[in-house]
Amino acid sequence: MSDAALGEAPAPFGAPEGTALPGEAGGFFEVGRPRIGGLLHPISFSDLQAQVIKAVADTMIPPDPKWPTASEIGIVEFVGRYVTPSGYRNKHFPFAGEDEFKAGLDQLGQSFVDGDTTFRTNAIASLENAEDPLFEQLRALVYYGYYSRPRVTLAINDNLPAGRDYHGPPLPYGYLQTTEPWDEELLAQAEENGSYLETDEVVRVDLSKLTWTK
Repeated sequence: MSDAALGEAPAPFGAPEGTALPGEAGGFFEVGRPRIGGLLHPISFSDLQAQVIKAVADTMIPPDPKWPTASEIGIVEFVGRYVTPSGYRNKHFPFAGEDEFKAGLDQLGQSFVDGDTTFRTNAIASLENAEDPLFEQLRALVYYGYYSRPRVTLAINDNLPAGRDYHGPPLPYGYLQTTEPWDEELLAQAEENGSYLETDEVVRVDLSKLTWTK
């Protein structure tokens, strides 16, 4: 069944459907992968929804004078780049669909924004205890958003002895940018000459005659 038959668009806002091989044509995408850096055009939030996101960020990562404040490092735009837009397939981590995600923010609402630290902490804990998907989505987006910011990387370098050599988050797709293309000829030879034993054919090696002395 095609995407058109499902009534779903295959590639949200700037995400190509795929490139031939990782590293070719200036792109490092594979079929079905999201766009590096998130959506080209982030989804927008209402003023209240944006305030809720900032309040959640400051609750999960409490402000500290030595560290950038979570609500002040562009967290709202970051979240907007990694929430699946309405009408598209919700198949990428953190699996946050726009409609459900915004509904969850609205439910937290103004009372969450106006609440003190204890109130906010209890509200977040209630989401976690209820195993509400919104909790895992918010946690992932806040943590990934915060620790991917250059200002936070500099703070890690300055504040943590073990973090002096830290140079930022890993590549989004692991080693795709450094992995060489498969050697098709070598693979073909392996298929022709290679062999293996079925599990039932594997026998135990007799180690009784082995010795560690000469």
